[in-house]
Amino acid sequence: MTWWIFVLALLVLILLIAFRPIAIGQFESRPKPVTSYEEALARVQTMQAEDNQDLARDVCITKLYSHGTQTEHVIILLHGFTNCPEQFNELGRQYYQAGNNVFIPRMPYHGLSDRLTDALLNLSAEDLTAFGDKVIDIAHGLGKKTTLMGISGSGTLVAWLAQNRADLDFALPIAPLFGLAFIPPSLTRLFERFILLLPNFFVWWDPRTKADNPYSSYYAYPRYPLRALVEIIRLAMMTRAQAEKSSPAADRIMVVINDAEPGVSNAEISKLLKLWQKHGKENLSEFHFEKEMRLPHDIITPGTPGVPIGDVHPRLVNAVRNIHSSRQEQER
Repeated sequence: MTWWIFVLALLVLILLIAFRPIAIGQFESRPKPVTSYEEALARVQTMQAEDNQDLARDVCITKLYSHGTQTEHVIILLHGFTNCPEQFNELGRQYYQAGNNVFIPRMPYHGLSDRLTDALLNLSAEDLTAFGDKVIDIAHGLGKKTTLMGISGSGTLVAWLAQNRADLDFALPIAPLFGLAFIPPSLTRLFERFILLLPNFFVWWDPRTKADNPYSSYYAYPRYPLRALVEIIRLAMMTRAQAEKSSPAADRIMVVINDAEPGVSNAEISKLLKLWQKHGKENLSEFHFEKEMRLPHDIITPGTPGVPIGDVHPRLVNAVRNIHSSRQEQER
C-alpha cells in the first residue's frame, strides 16, 4: 500500500510542476527609442567599443551596414545561440545592397575569442529581453520602419519582441525555439518545467568531436552550458504565457518554418501561431522551406553542409521584400 502513496505523491508533484503559474512581470518591455540617426549611430559605436572590451573575435563585433542616413527600412539580424554576427553577414550584405540599413548586433556573452569561454554561464532571459529592447530602440534612428529577424534561440527573442513591441513593424522569427523536436508536444510544458530544476553543466554540440566539431564555424562556440539553453526556454515560456493572454503588438509577423526541422519543435511553433490567431491577429503569415529540401537547423551560415545558400538566402531576401510590399499596398 505504501508504494501507492509514493506514486500518488509523485503524480501530485509532477502536476504541480507542470501547471504552476509563471510570473511574467519581470519580462515587461521597457522601450526607450532614440530620436535621431546620429544618436543611433553613437549607440552602435558604444556597442562596438564594448565588444572590443569583451575581447570579441573581430568578425563577431557588432556590424552596421549604413547608407549614411536613416533609410525607409532598417533590418536587424540576430544571430543564433552560441553563434555571432558573422553568421548573418552575407545575408546582411544582400539586404544592404537592396537599399536598407542593416544592423547585426552581438548578443550577450557570445562571439568571444575564446571559443571555450565560460561566459555563457551568465546568460539570463532578462539579459535577452533587455538586449532586444536596446536594439529596437536603436533601430528607430536607423530606419523609418523596423524589420527584425532571428534564428533559433534568437528567433524566440524575436517572438517575444513581436509580442511586446508595438513599434516593431515586421518580425520574422526563423525556427524559433519553443520546444525541442525530440520531445512530444504533449510533454513540452512538463519538460520545460523539469529542465529548470536540472543542475548546470556544459554540453557539446557534437559529443564525439567536441571542440574539433567539423560542422561548427571557427567563430561559434562548440559547446554551451545547459543553463543558458534553459534561459532561452524560460523566455519561450514567458512569451507563450503572454500570448495566451493578449495579441502580439508587432504590426506584421511572418514565421519562417523549416518543414524538415531536426532541432526545434514545429508543433510548438504552430501552437504559438494558433494562440496569436485566437486573438484575431491580422497580418500574421508563415513562410515554409519545403521538407523535400532536407535542410538542417542552421539555414543561415554559409558553408553549412546540406544548405544551398544560393537558394535559401534569395528566398529570405524576397520574403522580406514581399512583406514590406504588402504593407505598402495596404497603405495606399
